[in-house]
Amino acid sequence: MRAAATVLAGATTRDGLRAVVRAAGIDGESVVLDSTTVETLGIDRPDAELVAGVGEIRVLLVPDVPDGVPLRDFLQRVSRRLAARAPHVLWLVTAIDARGGHAGVLTVSASAGPRIAAFLWEPARVVDSDAETLCALAAARGADDVLLHARYSEILGRDALTRRFYRALDARIGALAHAMPPHIPREEARIISLLYTSRLLFLRFLEAKGWLDGDRDFLSSRFDACMRLGGRFHHRVVLPLFFGTLNTPPRKRAPEARRLGRVPFLNGGLFARTAIERRAGTWRYPDAAFGALFSELFHRYRFVAREDSATWSEASVDPEMLGRAFECLMAVEDRRASGVFFTPHALVARVAEQALDAALPNPTPRDVRIVRVLDPACGSGAFLVFLLERLADLRRDLGERASVADVRRDVLARSIFGVDRNPTAVWLCELRLWLSVVIESREEDPMSVPSLPNLDRNIRVGDALAGEGFARDPHGVIGSARIEKLRGAYVRATG
Repeated sequence: MRAAATVLAGATTRDGLRAVVRAAGIDGESVVLDSTTVETLGIDRPDAELVAGVGEIRVLLVPDVPDGVPLRDFLQRVSRRLAARAPHVLWLVTAIDARGGHAGVLTVSASAGPRIAAFLWEPARVVDSDAETLCALAAARGADDVLLHARYSEILGRDALTRRFYRALDARIGALAHAMPPHIPREEARIISLLYTSRLLFLRFLEAKGWLDGDRDFLSSRFDACMRLGGRFHHRVVLPLFFGTLNTPPRKRAPEARRLGRVPFLNGGLFARTAIERRAGTWRYPDAAFGALFSELFHRYRFVAREDSATWSEASVDPEMLGRAFECLMAVEDRRASGVFFTPHALVARVAEQALDAALPNPTPRDVRIVRVLDPACGSGAFLVFLLERLADLRRDLGERASVADVRRDVLARSIFGVDRNPTAVWLCELRLWLSVVIESREEDPMSVPSLPNLDRNIRVGDALAGEGFARDPHGVIGSARIEKLRGAYVRATG
């Protein structure tokens, strides 16, 4: 593990990238591509190399992605061209950006349209799961090139990482629940522990954007500082951060909250105490429980806020994993009784696209703005997140000039609705929808980040099959312009 981490940390130059390829077990002849081959493959990089692997396996090595081009975007574009122009080759692509801040290795499966399995890392911030991925690549061996390439794809994609992450997440949530006072029912203790962990996971995604006082290790550095002052992290940091900073406008924050630095006001209900938390009363997690959560979960895995797509699978933890985690963490009996099962992304995309084609066969800007989406059994929000992003893309394709984040925020407020019987599923659905808006924001100043929309009128706890709620309408507001106006005002309210 230590050796693998060292190799990954050195991947800031051409030689460092070659070392990663060799460590992965591919040490064939390396040649710099001539201009004719570069043009034929359509890769636009005259400094690219080709490294031979077993059989038809070839590694395209790009040591200098153009400055200003996101590495992920470059890798996707190159992969599509390789799959189209040389589909008979079993491709791997590895590259670093111009400043050496990001590096990546991926496999391209041309038969899947293409399907990309990727591993991206930051050489300056290598985490344990990065080293584990390289170790797994190094351990992959075989004389059959097709099977070996398939093994590389399995390692670089999400599945192998997902299994490890779930086991770690389950253990840490269980440990948090076990650390809670015995007077709190065990089922409620586990739900509260999942809520706390989900909030902290959300903040891990925000750390990557520099929105927590400009510190990409905000939670860890605050934990370390708190331990040096005698501990009580839950009391001194977590409670002021959750319930006095993130849910409180800056001008109304207490001195203890202001000492946390430049932290945005997020609003949106994410950092409001739930009913089950209020019932539990006053209690505190021990410092050791948070320390284990950080060391075994947060420091061990790479977190990205952009979810996988039908063609891109990345070896990192993204918001979709929160939905999968919820479904995995439920007892098997509960899943069977309530019909909770993970919906694969490919199925989500296919069903949602067919629904859009039926609802908007010839979309106009007005059509897309007034369309409504309802998932009556939304679970952790797979369909709603997909449709939120697709409707926002449609509006921009039809000429809307606002930023992606602003358009998604408006789509979320006016067009996205869901119902589920399970309050934890509704919570996670809201969290994923919020992240879908947050990830596209280009705001750099934490204090200028727009507050999140209130979603508890759009995403509801309830039974969509019961029907009694539709019979109780004494004021005649269901379906009226009045309730739509009130809901629109509420979803954008702050404070």
